[in-house]
Amino acid sequence: MISKKTKLSLAVLAATVFSTSTFAEGVYVTVLAGKSYQATDSEAYGNNIAVDADFPNDFDSGDGEVGTIGLGYLVNESFRIEGRLGYRESDFNSTRFGTGARNGEEYALVGKLESTTLTVEGFYDIDTGTGFSPYIKGGLGIARNKYSAKLGGQGVSAFDPFDGVSDGFYDGYPDKTETEFTWNVGVGASYSFNESFAVVGEYQYVSLGDAQTYQDSFTDGFQIDGATAHEVSLGLRYRF
Repeated sequence: MISKKTKLSLAVLAATVFSTSTFAEGVYVTVLAGKSYQATDSEAYGNNIAVDADFPNDFDSGDGEVGTIGLGYLVNESFRIEGRLGYRESDFNSTRFGTGARNGEEYALVGKLESTTLTVEGFYDIDTGTGFSPYIKGGLGIARNKYSAKLGGQGVSAFDPFDGVSDGFYDGYPDKTETEFTWNVGVGASYSFNESFAVVGEYQYVSLGDAQTYQDSFTDGFQIDGATAHEVSLGLRYRF
């Protein structure tokens, strides 16, 4: 005869297996790749060229690529939560000209912004009664931003050698990496081929926080004060 203790143990085990199986049915993974269009310009900071009214005010921050992988859970037919790890890299090469005492002098800012984000995001799916499902989303998390920049052009010819190399660029601004708060909002849509696979298209507006170089011996540096981007991605979602 099976003892009461054994029956209780079997009941607990069965409940655990059932609940784990039920949970696993709602788990999915998402993989996305696309373009990241920087929406915030680069600018000088410090107490030298940044306060010179004749030096260019800003430089384009460029565009690049973004990739994301997510692990999510389907809470119900309308609401999902997802943890996402994203990486974006944007190169920039922007030319501006000085004014006033610097009139006609060319300045070219060349560099890169790399940002790794870890976010928790909520999704609301709109049921259309078909395999097509639009959604809205929002997320919060942290961003690890690395920013590098060097200044070239006619306007830097006099102090180009100050960084130790005469190559047409002044590269005296050390790269800097910092951790910032990030948030995003977006819209998207998915189309399910079957119960497991769906193709996904998504747009998001993302705020990455600040990104900057260290300052040089003249107190000059460059930064993106509150980096933001418009991002468009395509990918796949697999539900277990």
